[in-house]
Amino acid sequence: MPKQPRLLHIALVFSAACSGARANSTTDRPYRVGVADTGAIRVLVDETGIVEPERQIVVKSPISGVVERLHVREGDRVAPGQMLARILPDIAQSNTLSRLQSERVGAQIALDRAQRDFDRAEQLAKGGGITQEEFEQKRTAFEQARNQLKTAEDQIRLVELSGVNAADTAQWARITSPSAGVIIIRGVEEGETVVGGTSAYGGGTELFTIADLSALRVKSAINEVDIGKVAVGDSVALTVDAFPDDTTLGLVRLVPPAARLQERVRVFDVEIRVVGSGPLRPGMTANVKIRGPVRTGVIRVPVESVFLVEGKPIVYRLRGAEPERVPVRLGLSDLGHVEIIEGVSPGDSLALEDPVAAAERAQRISRPR
Repeated sequence: MPKQPRLLHIALVFSAACSGARANSTTDRPYRVGVADTGAIRVLVDETGIVEPERQIVVKSPISGVVERLHVREGDRVAPGQMLARILPDIAQSNTLSRLQSERVGAQIALDRAQRDFDRAEQLAKGGGITQEEFEQKRTAFEQARNQLKTAEDQIRLVELSGVNAADTAQWARITSPSAGVIIIRGVEEGETVVGGTSAYGGGTELFTIADLSALRVKSAINEVDIGKVAVGDSVALTVDAFPDDTTLGLVRLVPPAARLQERVRVFDVEIRVVGSGPLRPGMTANVKIRGPVRTGVIRVPVESVFLVEGKPIVYRLRGAEPERVPVRLGLSDLGHVEIIEGVSPGDSLALEDPVAAAERAQRISRPR
């Protein structure tokens, strides 16, 4: 009830302003006017995103140590198995390798001794010089020694498969490329100490990042308000500020099922597959224009004519002296127009700003000082 006088006052001011406007011209109003028409709605979502390789691999050292030599740098193309760097092991790693080598040598000595004992026992058993139980003991000892040597050799072989040279005269890790691609990041320099990727909390030192630049993607954080306008398969125009006149084509590949929180706003990380050739490079910020659905022959109104009152959309239709507040049901929208499913007909005149606020503003301007 306390708000009624205020509403009445606004209505009187608005009526006075409109009366004054009609006194001058029947079409002169203190606010801009638009018209509902029939046309097309072309949805366009405008955002930014980060260019990324579809596939990239981080290369780490299997051991901790010092970078003795680097054979590649950023921008170099590499082939599978190509040598990238050489790592000298630290004291702990060197001791581990020495222990494995010592275990293999000791296992070989034990096997040789067990072999001789078994061969002698076999000859004695033929002449009845030892019991069957003693013969079985020698055979068991020989088999155990043979298994111990195999275990020691397997451990050395695993170390060597990871790129470590476990020879007696030299110990070092040979870092090779696991796949073809381009070095986009070199994370170390010669002489730096690195931590092995299999022996440290946090995953170890990243030596290189290798990417396949023939396949790129763009990840764009789309606001939850606009995510309903984006669908898998939508075409995308991609540009970068460094080359504003070059447009690269893309397709929406993934619309994630769940949002994440980014600076107190819910966003969806939409993935866009780059399908055209262009100047895009990993790490660039791309301007993303997603072309959503298109509807033709629909009733549409200017976006400025739609207002939210208590969370529900309305328009101010101009029929007669006073604007009429009309609830509407909205469809798609683009940068200039909103589709009206229900509530407005083509040819209806609509206020493009709040008529009451415009009337108050006109009253203040016309009031003498």
